[in-house]
Formats: sequence, structure tokens, C-alpha cells
Amino acid sequence: MSSLVATCSEKVTASIERACERAGRRRDEIRLVAVSKKQPIERINEYIENISGLPILGENYVQEFDEKRPLLSKPVEAHLIGPLQSNKVKKAIRLFDVIESVQSPKILRKISGELKSGASDIRTKGLFLQVNVSEDPQKSGFSQGQLFELLASGEADELPLLGLMTITEWYENTEEVRPDFRAMKQLAGAVQERFPNLFRGGKVRISMGMSADYEIAIEEGADYIRVGTALFGDRPS
Repeated sequence: MSSLVATCSEKVTASIERACERAGRRRDEIRLVAVSKKQPIERINEYIENISGLPILGENYVQEFDEKRPLLSKPVEAHLIGPLQSNKVKKAIRLFDVIESVQSPKILRKISGELKSGASDIRTKGLFLQVNVSEDPQKSGFSQGQLFELLASGEADELPLLGLMTITEWYENTEEVRPDFRAMKQLAGAVQERFPNLFRGGKVRISMGMSADYEIAIEEGADYIRVGTALFGDRPS
């Protein structure tokens, strides 16, 4: 890898290991989603070529990844982590293996209809429901009440649910995010207790934490962390 990508990757790996040690968790419990939006394809390929196993890339924009995917040097597990508009659902489920940003009943129904069509070119095999755990009016996602209402309605019963995702409020002091992450862990536990068979494998996975706060997220129970600039360096202007 280039000095930039290699150095960043080594630092993130070491930070994940330290956070796991502090939390008494195994490293293999944590899945790293490398957020590659707006990054040069050269950096992305350097990263994925040096990952053993199947790398996970997180992208924010359907159109950007549609253009980028043919340029990747090896297979990846692609996650959509940015807002999904209803008019992009048909393309998104043919591009992404996992959609983490299912943020409304309308989007869920649109995805459900597409998945139930049984089309042979559909890639999506897993979904996360996005929760606005910070109750931030600037953020998308279900409130906790809306989430339980949706799951109780039966609308999601036949869907490949993997877990819950959140993008928290921005805090100047990153330690202030800890209560939000703790609330996500508690919410996932409550969902799993009430709907034990609704999520794949009987486990409600948690996707939370980004470059500034992923260590705290690991300490508070994240299964997936989404790391971009800490892994690839700053995006070119």
C-alpha cells in the first residue's frame, strides 16, 4: 500500500484492537466498513488489495458507486450508508449487498416490493433499519417508537433484516456521544427480546461509530463501524 493508505490502515487496526481490549471483546466481533465516498479509486484499490477475505466498502451515493464499482480491483461487500431516495431503490438493490440506510416506512416498502419481485440481478441480501437515536431533527431515521411500531406491524417480517444503524448528532467533545451509543445497545437488546426471530440469525446487529468516535462505539457494543477519512486520509477537494 502507499504510505498514506498503509499508515492510516495500520493506525485504525491498532485503534480497533485497543478498543476491543478495553471492552473485553474479540477483534473478530467487529466488522470494519471502509467508507470510500469521494476517495480516489487508486486509494480504494490499494486498501482492498491488502485486505484478507472480503473487504467491506461503504458508499453514500448510488450514482457514484455505480460508476466506481467496475473499477474495483477485487470483489467487495458493498454497503449503502447514505440517504436512499425512492427513485434510486431499483438501482441500489442491484448495486449493494447491504443497505444500511433504510430510514422510513416508504423506503422499506419500496425495497420490499423490489426484493419480492425475485429478479435475478438483485444483489441486496441484508438490510439495516436506520434509527435517529440522538433525536436530532437534522438526521434521518426512525424514532424508537416508530421502530417498534414498524416491527410490530409485520411489514418487515419477510425481509432480510441484519440490524440497526445510527448516525448520531455531531458532538464537539466525542465523549458526549457515548450515551447515544449506549442507548443504541439498549435498543437493540429490547428489539431482540421482543422480536427474537425477526433478524437474521436471531441477532440484532448494531452499525454505529465513524472516524472520530469508532473506538467509543466498539466499547459500547458496535458490531459494524464505518470509518472513512481515518482509513483513507482526507478526501481530495
